[in-house]
Amino acid sequence: MGVAALCALLGGCGGEVSGDAPARDGGVADAPITVDASPAIDAAPVAPVVAFESPADGARFVRDTIEDESWLARVELVVRAEGVDHVDVIADDTIELATLRPPMLSAFASFAADGARVLTAIGRDAGGAELVRDEITIEVAAPADESCHAMLDALGLEWEPIASLRGVADPVRVQPTIAGVRYRSASQSMPTAMSMDCELAPRLVRLSELISTYGIDEVIHLGIYNYRCIGGGDPDSGTCTPSQHAYARAIDLHAFGLEGSDATYSTEDDFVITRRADTCPMMSSSEPDRVLKEIACALWSERVFQIVLTPNYNDAHRNHYHVDLTEGSMYLGSGVEGVDPIVGGLGD
Repeated sequence: MGVAALCALLGGCGGEVSGDAPARDGGVADAPITVDASPAIDAAPVAPVVAFESPADGARFVRDTIEDESWLARVELVVRAEGVDHVDVIADDTIELATLRPPMLSAFASFAADGARVLTAIGRDAGGAELVRDEITIEVAAPADESCHAMLDALGLEWEPIASLRGVADPVRVQPTIAGVRYRSASQSMPTAMSMDCELAPRLVRLSELISTYGIDEVIHLGIYNYRCIGGGDPDSGTCTPSQHAYARAIDLHAFGLEGSDATYSTEDDFVITRRADTCPMMSSSEPDRVLKEIACALWSERVFQIVLTPNYNDAHRNHYHVDLTEGSMYLGSGVEGVDPIVGGLGD
């Protein structure tokens, strides 16, 4: 009697009766018949484990990376984990840094505050319950020089200090190629160096990086420094509100030149004025109009500048975007008291 028949007669052998099995050469070979009447033994559950592999406990990091005009310490987090669904990494018990899922158990985190920072990796199950944790402490330290001048050097700008510029706290002269984008005055045929407050220069780096994604490699502007009040007048008179141009903390953006072409996207010719355009995305009428409005939205939403005035704001801005470093926020169809008079008919 065969083994299979015998097992059927006895009510089953508790094991698996195998038939043909593939051979190493891809053919079919006779496989041995195995009868295992012993009960199956489940594999032991994996004990949950979470541990920082990097950084090391006690490691020191200097804030030597620039992000959004701030000096930050950039730290790579690498965690080893077993028997968990995911790992939450937090700092100082409250700041969420990352959620890591196998197999990618690494991420970068940025730190702005100096001193000891406690990092905790918490392994959780699929339902979010904590299974295990690991904790380390790192030290964040200030750079040797975190001045605005040091930031310009770190950003790779070509610049020089200016001895004095009326109304400007920290005057510098910056060469006109910034992060691969040329800056040219509308009154000039070639790019020329620009005088500005030092704090404006890092914002122009971010502007350049933003518009480069649209194939733009030139900014045509109407000026930065102009010692005057909003709407005209002498800031020293005490009878008017100084413009941010008086402090060299503003730039008027007239048009954007397209890479490899003489074509431009012009605020005067291509921006189509709309009502109630103080929310994004804005309705557009053409490809140049769309790009111009997307740039305006990004300059505000990403806080490249505190103030963004477009042709939607009033007739004084029909041919440019006025952007500056005024504290607070103002965008398109809304006004900020003291920034500019609102002209009826544009927004409401």
